[in-house]
Amino acid sequence: MANELLSVPVAAATAAVGAAAVAMAVRRVRLTAADQRSPLMGVLGAFIFAAQMINFTLPGLPGTSGHLGGGVLLAILLGPAVGIVTMAAILIVQCLLFQDGGLLALGCNLINMGVVPCLLGWAIYHGVAGGAEKVRAWRQYLAAWLACVVGVTAGAALVPFESAASGVLQVPLSQFLGLMLGVHLVIGFCEGAITFAVIAYLRRVRPELLGLDPDEGSSASSGPGYVAVAASVLVTALLLAGVISWFASSCPDGLEWSYRELRPAAGDRAIQNQSPLVAAVERWQQRWSPMTDYTRRTSPLGQLPVEASEAASQAASAWARPDGWRSLAGVLGTLLTLGVLAGLARWTRRTPAAVLRK
Repeated sequence: MANELLSVPVAAATAAVGAAAVAMAVRRVRLTAADQRSPLMGVLGAFIFAAQMINFTLPGLPGTSGHLGGGVLLAILLGPAVGIVTMAAILIVQCLLFQDGGLLALGCNLINMGVVPCLLGWAIYHGVAGGAEKVRAWRQYLAAWLACVVGVTAGAALVPFESAASGVLQVPLSQFLGLMLGVHLVIGFCEGAITFAVIAYLRRVRPELLGLDPDEGSSASSGPGYVAVAASVLVTALLLAGVISWFASSCPDGLEWSYRELRPAAGDRAIQNQSPLVAAVERWQQRWSPMTDYTRRTSPLGQLPVEASEAASQAASAWARPDGWRSLAGVLGTLLTLGVLAGLARWTRRTPAAVLRK
């Protein structure tokens, strides 16, 4: 979500809720720090950060695109608490370094992309797959797909209500909500396919990461160790951020397309935000974001960027877009996310759980 979608009071309220949810998740992670999956939060967070850079054109919806959210996948692999903490780190890095998401909207983004998909997706996944250690593959894949569709769509459905509560909607809430639900159902289907692929890979090489009991003599029992699996995920993340991002769709994502395509009768934009504080925060982000939208700054840090020329805008919308600066931004963001989450994972293992329970 961008800053313009919210009023300051709604932004403050959602920031408080989001911060409280992350704080509770951090405490939960520290209580369960002995879980062998927690150290994987760094490489999986790096993978999600990189994957979110890859927008893909949505089938049946020309002119718009979607990208992996990742909250449901993280919740399935790491548990909802670790998933929420991991998503929080990703969203904060994206917001502060790359102006990918508004600073005032950070609380909403934490709730919509982290808390709701992680909790709801995890509940649906386990409700369908069950807690058995030998669940059939088709049932596990169906559970993951349903979790993605519902988790992604539920998080997206909150956006129109948050904007309506802010008083910035210029179109009926039902119109914005209907369009958001339709677009994000398609995105949820696509995210389910990506999640399916990751789960299928891990089910084959390390099923215990999915809570499964590997069969004796199976390929998993003699498969790659945790270091090798983590290294493969990290290499994939770096390739996504450094190279595959050149081939990402240049169409606006589902949220941006939804509210920019809607027009009231007068022909104005569907979102109108006249708050001077919102405008000031937006300018602050533009001044101090080192690589806005994962590109090279057009002005020194601390100054507002200059308007892009028409030729530059056309070049930016071309496909594919070999761009060394985008690759650099993606790789730096991936490594920074990895470092932040690796540090968090190490910190959570330092305090004995018995101390936290007191």
